[in-house]
Amino acid sequence: MSKDNFFDPFWMEQVKLPVKRVAGQWEFLYGGEIPVKDGAFGELTISVNQLTDKAFRERVTATLVVPILEEGTPLLVALSDLSCTRGGSWPENDIFNFPIGTTRLERVVLGPMQQKSRQGELLGEKGGLWLKLKGLEKTELLGSSILMPEGFEPASAKSLNHAFTLLSEKYETHRISHTGNVYTRVYYQERNGNWYPLDDLRNGVRVQGEKMLLEDVWAEIERRLGGRPWVQPQKKKRTS
Repeated sequence: MSKDNFFDPFWMEQVKLPVKRVAGQWEFLYGGEIPVKDGAFGELTISVNQLTDKAFRERVTATLVVPILEEGTPLLVALSDLSCTRGGSWPENDIFNFPIGTTRLERVVLGPMQQKSRQGELLGEKGGLWLKLKGLEKTELLGSSILMPEGFEPASAKSLNHAFTLLSEKYETHRISHTGNVYTRVYYQERNGNWYPLDDLRNGVRVQGEKMLLEDVWAEIERRLGGRPWVQPQKKKRTS
């Protein structure tokens, strides 16, 4: 962030501008050039039938499914259990940034694909976790069944969301609702032994030399798409 932006009260604010293509350039719909700084980032929303190049149209609308984690891969579910300060399957060291308020980590495992499921038709017979994209837009993570912690009833869940709900019902008894964002509450383990939220896999976060699994996944996506989908930088909170 530049010094000028720091003192600009509107640097975090965004605006949608109606535009029209005129003589090879984008103009403000109501007339005139759009006064914007060089190097500014933005997103253009346009009807697919207005794209004149067939190859480009196919590239930005194609659906791509990439395998990320195999069947049998362990995951950690972060929970706020008021009955303990550190329960479940907590890692030996204490360097990981789990969500604030986490007091219990339960270990689950990516299980087999459910028989005769729609996802099985798309992803194949083996279980695991996949990243599904459409064109240059990141969409969602798709997964197989989940094997619950040893001795837990039921022994398996239909999905990560289902697994989180079951665990929350048992350990987060203070909560009225037992749904949660699995992208920020479920963690995978990198090859260096560190644990990161699934949201990092979905968003393609870059960390130099640290997230090798993530980098391999996105290198394959770049190879197949001819480029890396753009990740819009998250807005940072201003500090006084």
